[in-house]
Amino acid sequence: MAKKKLRVALIGCGGNMRHAHVPRLRADGAVEIVAAAEPAKGNFDALKKDWGKTIAHYDNHRAMLREHAVDAVLISSPHSMHYEQARDALQRGCHVLLEKPLTTSARDSRALLRLAAKQKRFLQVAYQRSYLAPHMYARELVSKGRLGEIQGIAAYVTQHWGGIGSWRLNPKLSGGGFFMDTGSHLVAAALRISGLDPVEVSAYLNKQDQRVDMNVAVSVRFGNGALGNLSFFGSASRHDERLSFHGTKGCLVFHLHAWQVKSVLLDDEPLAVPARVKGTDPDAVFLGWIRSGGKGYEPAEYALRVASLSEAVYQAVATKGRVRVRKG
Repeated sequence: MAKKKLRVALIGCGGNMRHAHVPRLRADGAVEIVAAAEPAKGNFDALKKDWGKTIAHYDNHRAMLREHAVDAVLISSPHSMHYEQARDALQRGCHVLLEKPLTTSARDSRALLRLAAKQKRFLQVAYQRSYLAPHMYARELVSKGRLGEIQGIAAYVTQHWGGIGSWRLNPKLSGGGFFMDTGSHLVAAALRISGLDPVEVSAYLNKQDQRVDMNVAVSVRFGNGALGNLSFFGSASRHDERLSFHGTKGCLVFHLHAWQVKSVLLDDEPLAVPARVKGTDPDAVFLGWIRSGGKGYEPAEYALRVASLSEAVYQAVATKGRVRVRKG
């Protein structure tokens, strides 16, 4: 059976939209990009050239949404703009896929989830690790008790991040630095796989002469009494990443390097992912939800927990103390 054709609009035509989302839309084979909102004309022109078909251009996302009826809106814009843009799209009756983080505040993230539920629309956050086969299977194992009760999480992610420039180093646009940006992926993976609720944090931060955080160290207490240590180093030489879960019956350790999964060990043995667990990507999952009427849909509650924890981390740094994590 042929796929149902979907009409989508884009907000933001920067490198992430062009190099990550657009190739996935092209691979789907049944998506029409109707319009794009992008204030930098050069970014729009580059995206239109890559797509190879006519796309209406707008400087303002509201004008675009007024003039085009679409099934869905994809958003890849500065973090501080996510709430307003996603809210406007949902209010227009569109499904929404947006880049991480969901928003820069727990309050705004909660409001978007409630609006999506009220509008009966799907809201998806593009955390790619959630759809890697090892991560998907790890979540299944943890939920079924293979590790027993999780007692602790230890993790770090590194990157040579400061040289990227652009809006990410402007706190008004980014809402934070390396922790809010690349670090959000690690936090999301830790919370989604473990299923744990963070309840209290303390944190240290330095900016390495930038306007936003470059290096952050976080201690977390979870609702079940488990403890976590999460570190984020944006001033490192390259990407490297470890994520480990330690329970009463076993342990699970991920190693990623140069953005590739290098190993996953279950009790110090390579994790055997069953053939039935198929890796995918957030765009494919999102489009599948729309076509199937929501089969397998999960509201992005874990993205709200990411926003709540992130907000508490910055508050802990500012107050130099322990801060309670706001409930979703």
